[in-house]
Amino acid sequence: MERIFNTRRIELKRFYLPNHLYFVTSVIENRRKIFTNNINIDVLLDSFNHYRKEQGFKIVAFCILPDHFHWLIIPPERTDISQIMKSVRGFSARKINRENSQCGRLWQHQFLDHVIRKDEDYKQHIHYIHNNPVKHELVEEPGDYPWSSYRNYYLDDDSLFKIDKLPLWEFCTD
Repeated sequence: MERIFNTRRIELKRFYLPNHLYFVTSVIENRRKIFTNNINIDVLLDSFNHYRKEQGFKIVAFCILPDHFHWLIIPPERTDISQIMKSVRGFSARKINRENSQCGRLWQHQFLDHVIRKDEDYKQHIHYIHNNPVKHELVEEPGDYPWSSYRNYYLDDDSLFKIDKLPLWEFCTD
């Protein structure tokens, strides 16, 4: 007997605070490891850059892992995180699918976000982002992983991607 299961998308309710810092995670559908390919990573970084300029958000930190990415971003007054994610993920999905001669869903439907409220929360998330490649056993030291903002912060190296370093007091509230 064949069973048919109806699934539904659960829409997360999001609360937006313009000009606040957010930790965001987005995961590839079925956790496929598509970001082991430098071409796909370059497409995602190009998407980050293009929409950052177009929509005016700031990228304070990032890490691209084989099947997901993390961001610390600050959306501007006129743009919310859902708009940013729709643009970045839509553009990158179309281009990555085209580059790899594939079609279909690339990203999981939902993404996770968390408002950073205090300096300590910020520091914990920066540490989490930069140590994620170590946690996933991709490298032994965070500085050995090329696809994160660790090099921007600790080696003053903007050669891969320029981030928007900001003093803590500009986006954390007590």
